[in-house]
Amino acid sequence: MKLFAIADLHLSGAVDKPMAVFGARWANHTERLVQAWQEAVGPEDTVLVGGDISWAKSLEEALPDLALIHSLPGRKVLLRGNHDYWWTTVRKLEAFCREQSLESLSFLRNDARAEAGFHICGTRGWLLPADDAFSAQDEKIYKRELARLELSIEALRMLEKEEGQSRPTVALMHYPPLSEKGKESGFSQILCREQIQVCLFGHIHHPAPFYQSRPQMGGVRYIMVASDQIDFRPFLVGQDGQFHMDAEGE
Repeated sequence: MKLFAIADLHLSGAVDKPMAVFGARWANHTERLVQAWQEAVGPEDTVLVGGDISWAKSLEEALPDLALIHSLPGRKVLLRGNHDYWWTTVRKLEAFCREQSLESLSFLRNDARAEAGFHICGTRGWLLPADDAFSAQDEKIYKRELARLELSIEALRMLEKEEGQSRPTVALMHYPPLSEKGKESGFSQILCREQIQVCLFGHIHHPAPFYQSRPQMGGVRYIMVASDQIDFRPFLVGQDGQFHMDAEGE
């Protein structure tokens, strides 16, 4: 079983939000995403979807996009992004997926799970204090997201106890936990302290050399998986609990 990751699908099956307005590389991005996913992912694999999934503003409006993701191979673990306005409580999301027979979809929030031989934790994240635009309101959300990451890692440790073993660890986030210049944050400090091995994130759509270098800091490998940064092809994290070379780094 393989573990893949991709973020920022920006699907718009029920809303008028063509992504091509953001540049030529977004032209026909949904079709390219579907083709690449079908080529790479098998039915027993898992894909981590790191936020900004759909432009919809309600669950009902998001249905075509969620149904499209469900139709693709593999199990999918979805995380909220800053543009996922359709996201409600996990209970409502799970009930909606049961009603619509979208059984391949699950949602990561304040918890952890075992997938493809890995232990997965994570949270959305937020704007970092190092950003010039960081405000008092951002600080409130930032602290809340730090607490959510702590809860998720606590759940991961409980999972280790229940299984009686440790597995390679992966954190999924939407926002990057390091600044573009490599400055640490509360998120990166938690990941380092807890010895999380790989952190996957999206959100960034412009050239960002530091992120694109897949840096390793404090024992954590940071990998940007925004869809347009990886040519709309799900990134192979690893297989059967073994990291792929591209995830381990050199």
